[in-house]
Amino acid sequence: MLNKTLIFTCLVAVFLTACNRKQKFDRDKWDDGDGLTFAYRPALVDDLIASKQLNNLKYQQVIHLLHRPQLSSKDSMVYDLDRKYDKGVLTYTQTLVVFLKDSVVTKAEVHETHPKKK
Repeated sequence: MLNKTLIFTCLVAVFLTACNRKQKFDRDKWDDGDGLTFAYRPALVDDLIASKQLNNLKYQQVIHLLHRPQLSSKDSMVYDLDRKYDKGVLTYTQTLVVFLKDSVVTKAEVHETHPKKK
């Protein structure tokens, strides 16, 4: 009986650990994708922001770390994280927005959009 309980406890612990989507930021995983979807970005973004790796970086340093953004202006850089579609209609987007002032990062945050309810 004790062996079954121990095995069950170990399996539950492994399962709970495996379900944790958050991962330590990895530059190679960040760029892994087809240009439209990026499998690892949603799991990596929390560590990227929490570790403050982007704080005070210059524009070119951000490009070196995260590569080219999907959108950019003189004040911000936008990186796609996740998109969901329902019957061909975009229903959810998640992006990382890196804010710049004088080409230096001032902050970075995740933005999410949901469809408007009718």
